[in-house]
Amino acid sequence: MHSLRAFILISIILLSAEASPVSEADRLMEENNLLKAEVQLARSSKIYVIFDLAAKKILMKAKGILLKELPVESYSQWGTPVRPKPLPLLGKTALVKPERKEIKPKTEGAENASEPEVLQLEDMPVRYQLKFDDGIQISVKPKSTGMVSTLFNLVASLKSYLITRPMGTLWNGLRRQSFTEIVVALNENDARSLYWSFQEGFQCIILWSDSSA
Repeated sequence: MHSLRAFILISIILLSAEASPVSEADRLMEENNLLKAEVQLARSSKIYVIFDLAAKKILMKAKGILLKELPVESYSQWGTPVRPKPLPLLGKTALVKPERKEIKPKTEGAENASEPEVLQLEDMPVRYQLKFDDGIQISVKPKSTGMVSTLFNLVASLKSYLITRPMGTLWNGLRRQSFTEIVVALNENDARSLYWSFQEGFQCIILWSDSSA
C-alpha cells in the first residue's frame, strides 16, 4: 500500500514538472506574437490601440510611441479567447451617432451662411460597440458614477448576458464562426476620447486576460 501511495505521489510530481515548461512555452509564444503584431503596426503612420485587459489599460500608440493611456475601470469577457494579432476596426455603432449638421447652399440674395459646426470631443458618445473580424466586438460603457449611469449599466449588463452573448454565440455557431464580446468600463472623457481617436480602418491588438475584473 505504501509503495502504491509513493508511486502515485511521484507520478503527480512528475506530471506537474512536465506541465510547467508547456505553460511557460505558451506564455513565451504569446509574448512573441504580441511583439510581432506590434512591430507590424508600428510600421504604419496610423494610430493603433492595444487593449491590455490583464493590466486594465488601453494604450493608444503611433509608430511604437505611446500617445495616451486610458485606465480601464472594469471589464468582462465572453466567448472565444482572442490571440494577440492585428485586428482592423470594421465599424462603430452607437445609439446616438455624432453627425455634423447638413449645410445647405446659399440662395441668391441670402445672407452669408454661418461657419459649419465642428464636432468636439464632448459630442462623442460614451456607450458604443467596436466591431472586428472573427466575431469579436468590444462594448464600451461609462463607469457607474450615480443612480442614472448605474441604472443604464445594469440594463446594458442584463441585455448582454441575456440576449447579446447567448444569441451571438448561437448565431455564429450555426455559421461555424466564433463569437467574442468584451465589455470595458471607462470614465466618460476616456470613452469619448477612444471613440474620437479610434477610426474605422485603424488596427488594434487585444491582450486576453485569464480572468475578468
